[in-house]
Amino acid sequence: MLEIKNVTKVYNTGAIQFQALKGVSLKVEKGEFVAIIGPSGSGKSTFMNILGCLDVPTAGEYYFEGIEVSNYTEDQLAGIRNKKIGFIFQQFNLLPKLNAFENVELPLIYRGMNVKERKERVLQVLEQVGLSDWAHHKPSEMSGGQQQRVAIARALAGDPPLILADEPTGNLDSKSGTEVLEILKELNKNGRTILLITHDMKVAGSAQRIISIQDGLIVE
Repeated sequence: MLEIKNVTKVYNTGAIQFQALKGVSLKVEKGEFVAIIGPSGSGKSTFMNILGCLDVPTAGEYYFEGIEVSNYTEDQLAGIRNKKIGFIFQQFNLLPKLNAFENVELPLIYRGMNVKERKERVLQVLEQVGLSDWAHHKPSEMSGGQQQRVAIARALAGDPPLILADEPTGNLDSKSGTEVLEILKELNKNGRTILLITHDMKVAGSAQRIISIQDGLIVE
């Protein structure tokens, strides 16, 4: 599914150079559930941005489904994000003025899907995360756990082969966090590749494989 070869990422801020990744290599097979764990400042957010096609490496190679994307333009990367990757973030990133249905529908509008297909797909994924009855509620009317489930439904709407979850339980109580992890495990059981970014070893324990990153290097 993914292969990173000797990837480095250097940030230049004026006269200062900061190397966030220092020659990282990783292979993720289709259908795996992999957790990437590391403390704040370890480089895991930079790694996530590259894996999620939100950024490109300074050096090294990145193959997504066998195609090298290391030197893709922003438009080409956006195409991969739109069709191949579903994102789940710690802050939910829902639009407050839109209800659950409209939040989930948004990426399908960008994709050009017709109204009938959009409605069917949105209702399908909301049911999948147990929120059929909350379709017309806005984020402010929902708990944190419900908002994150809307975010998961939005990530699933375009049926992407890869789900990238960045600290998906970080803003949730333990019960809601457990529910979210159970949904991710179920998605993986049904064939979806899951990449989970976390600093919490308990959360990482839901994955089949744990990659530990520290000071810009994979250490375990």
